[in-house]
Amino acid sequence: MSQVCKLPTKRSGPPKVWKVVELKKKNEEKPIKFTIQEIPEDRYEEVVEHMCTYFIADEPMCKCINGQNDPEYVDGFRQLWRECLKDGLAVAAFTDHPNGGKPILAGVNVLTLTFEGKETDPNTVKSKQGRILMEVLTNLCKKANVFDKYGVNKYMNAYGLSVHPSYRGAALGAYLLNTRVDIGREYNIAVTSTGFTSPISQKLAERCGFETLVEENYEDMVHEDGSPYFPGIESKSLKIMARRLD
Repeated sequence: MSQVCKLPTKRSGPPKVWKVVELKKKNEEKPIKFTIQEIPEDRYEEVVEHMCTYFIADEPMCKCINGQNDPEYVDGFRQLWRECLKDGLAVAAFTDHPNGGKPILAGVNVLTLTFEGKETDPNTVKSKQGRILMEVLTNLCKKANVFDKYGVNKYMNAYGLSVHPSYRGAALGAYLLNTRVDIGREYNIAVTSTGFTSPISQKLAERCGFETLVEENYEDMVHEDGSPYFPGIESKSLKIMARRLD
């Protein structure tokens, strides 16, 4: 991971729509239309609360350490996501409200840029457990060495992808992930790389053309006294995965 950085090009005007797709949930006949787009500023806090509610509850490391019930842990990531959204790079999927109200937030991928030589300081997340998670990600990203492997000085990173439970089972996550190709070409970002923390997200990334750069089993992540960082975690490993976008 890296510190949050400003985009080289910040779009003016209304949020850009990247794609409109119609998808069917499993065992349902009627498709749902989703608009995948940049996130309007007046929806930022809703996106942040979505991540605090659903991403922290579902992501294996967060779930293992019961982050959702630690106010300091949640607040640390709330601040991180707020800073990421200021870049204007993140994308969300919206669907029409049946009563004609504002579009419903169905999913989000919080994106930012990582620049060579500008690593994240894990202490930006104040809770002890939050710092451990950030240190794990930061150290594994260093091992992946995206810059040398792909010959770039920046890449598109992410601080979480989440789909609302009501819209899971329609492959929306794959469309959000693949939207990085359109974003990369628009903003001249040649590579994307992210930590994928569960078997489901890792398989999704593989289907979307990502390759594994480095993998570490959770059982090997331990404190100095040998006790595990994530005791009883339900997933096997963390993978740093990447793909070219150009």
